[in-house]
Amino acid sequence: MFAVLFGIRTLMGGRDGIPTVEADAVPTLEKTVGETRATRDGMPVIVRRSVAEMRPLFVSLSGRTEAMRTTTLKSETSGTVTSAPAQEGSLVKAGDMLCELGDEGRAARVREAEADVRARELEFKAASELVKKGWAVAAREQAARAALDSAKASLTVARSELSKSRIRAPFDGVFEARMADVGDFLAPGSACGTVIQLDPILVVADASEQIAPQIKPDARARLALSDGAETSGRVRYVAKTADPTTRNFRVEIELANPGGVVTVGRAAEVRIQIGEGYAHRITHNLLTLDDQGRIGLRYLDVGGVVSFIRADVVDETADGMWIAGLPREALIVEEGQDAVKPGVRARPVFKDNPPANTPPT
Repeated sequence: MFAVLFGIRTLMGGRDGIPTVEADAVPTLEKTVGETRATRDGMPVIVRRSVAEMRPLFVSLSGRTEAMRTTTLKSETSGTVTSAPAQEGSLVKAGDMLCELGDEGRAARVREAEADVRARELEFKAASELVKKGWAVAAREQAARAALDSAKASLTVARSELSKSRIRAPFDGVFEARMADVGDFLAPGSACGTVIQLDPILVVADASEQIAPQIKPDARARLALSDGAETSGRVRYVAKTADPTTRNFRVEIELANPGGVVTVGRAAEVRIQIGEGYAHRITHNLLTLDDQGRIGLRYLDVGGVVSFIRADVVDETADGMWIAGLPREALIVEEGQDAVKPGVRARPVFKDNPPANTPPT
């Protein structure tokens, strides 16, 4: 399961979005250990030497799946439903019949209009021949052309009316809900049913005003669905306007969903890459709680004072999690030392990998 939303302060201010710390502001191991040794009254604390590595940085958000498109198909004409072949929940292709209305004479009007067009074409052809031979004035040909154009327009209208009696799927998707069945009378605006597009599908999350500016369209995203399945996608949209109620910004991630396997309304944990930066790899058992109930870990700061830093989780892998916010080199307090509280002056006892220039004890 992915980590919960982490603090973002470590991601600010650095060239190309990479966090940096001024050299003279970073406590080195030698300085930390040296000052600690100078205070011989410190309590012994087991620590581990850790050096940060360059890693991809992610933000974690909670999301939910939504259909790419949802369309309620409505009748554009009136008539009684004579056929409703699509089953609820079935996959449909663009152009598939969903509801067919009774003919109501529409097909006959199409045939009548087609016959009128053929007659007008003959009249126009005859008028053109007469004008060409000089046996009729040009106005006769123009009148025949106008009559033919009018007949073609009438045919277009008749065919359009006939097509309105056949309500078809506008895109590939799932016929989610039927709203009219055989025998129902539909007036213009009455609904036949709803079609949803599930491939691709969207995962929608809300980002705070601090996080949203760091998310860019087309950024890579990892997703963990409510059943434990993991997949990946790309950011397709980041809102420029915050929701007036929550003050959060809508973020949409698009992912392939062949066969509509992922359904709408499922919870998902979203992790979006926002750049690269330095982070420390730690194990979960190093995490602890401070007095305010925040999750973080303890480390030795300048002067050998135990400090607490909130867990800014920027990645999580099978062999541990990656934490940002610590100095590039840090002495991390090992697990099982619950008596070691922030503010306590400590004497480091290295579990492994002591610094090369560590003064003797």
